[in-house]
Amino acid sequence: MKTPQGAPNIPTANYTVKALVKALRILECLGEEEAPSLTLTELSRRLHLHVSTVHRLVVNLHREGFVELDPVTGGYQLSYRVLRMGLRVLDRLDFRQVARPLLRDLNQRTQETVHLAILQGHQALSIDKVGSPQPVGLDARLGNLMPLHCTGVGKTLLAFQPEGVQEQLLHALTLERHTPQTITLPALIRKELLKIRAQGYAIDNEEMVPGLRCVAAPVIDHLGNVLAAFSVAGPASRVTQERVPGLAQLVCDTSREISFRLGHRRV
Repeated sequence: MKTPQGAPNIPTANYTVKALVKALRILECLGEEEAPSLTLTELSRRLHLHVSTVHRLVVNLHREGFVELDPVTGGYQLSYRVLRMGLRVLDRLDFRQVARPLLRDLNQRTQETVHLAILQGHQALSIDKVGSPQPVGLDARLGNLMPLHCTGVGKTLLAFQPEGVQEQLLHALTLERHTPQTITLPALIRKELLKIRAQGYAIDNEEMVPGLRCVAAPVIDHLGNVLAAFSVAGPASRVTQERVPGLAQLVCDTSREISFRLGHRRV
C-alpha cells in the first residue's frame, strides 16, 4: 500500500502520545455524560486517572478553549469551541440539506418528533431533529447514541447494510434487553431485518423505551448505500398500532423522495 505523501511509514503504535490520548478521553467523557458538567474528582473516577493528572490536562484544555468552568457547579463542561467544531462536521453531511425540508414537512403532517441518525461504530448517532408541537414529545437530543437492535433508526441502518457489513455489526452488538419488547435473539433479529428491508421501514414497538413507538426508514444515495435513517416518534398513546400503517406510508414516501433527490433510482 502506498504511503500518503507527508506521512512517514511508521507503525501507528509509535505515534501514541499518552497525554494527548488522556486529554481526548476527557473531552469524550464530558461529551457523553448526561450531567451538564463534571468536577475533577468525577472525571478522575470515571476515567480511572489520578486527580492530579486530570487537573493538569483540564488546565491545558481550559487554556486552549476546549472546556470551560461551570460557575454554579464548579465542574467543567465542553466549550462552544467544541460545538463549532462539531457543527463543521455536520456541515459536511450534504444530505442533511436535502433531507431537512422534507423532514420538516413530515413533522408538520404527523405532528410528531422527526429525527435523523447515521451509523457511528456499532450505534446510531442522532444528527438532526424536528421537535413535536404536541405538549408531550420525544426528547431526542442531538448527539445521542442509540442501540441498533432495538430502535427504529438503528434497525433501519442495520437492515439496509450490505450483507457482509450487516453480519459484522450483528456479531459485534451486545443484544441488551431494555424492555419486554426488545428482540435479543440473533435469529429473530435477522428475521426482523429481512422484513424491514422488504417493506422499506422499521417499527420500534416500545423496544427501547416503554411507552415510545416510532416508524423509521432509510436515506439511500445514488449508489444504493444507506446514508442515514430517520423516524417519526412519539408516545404510544398517540402513535397507536392503528396509526402505524398511515405513518409508515408517509415515512416511506419521504424516504423515496429524499433518496430520489440524492440520485437513487429504484431498479
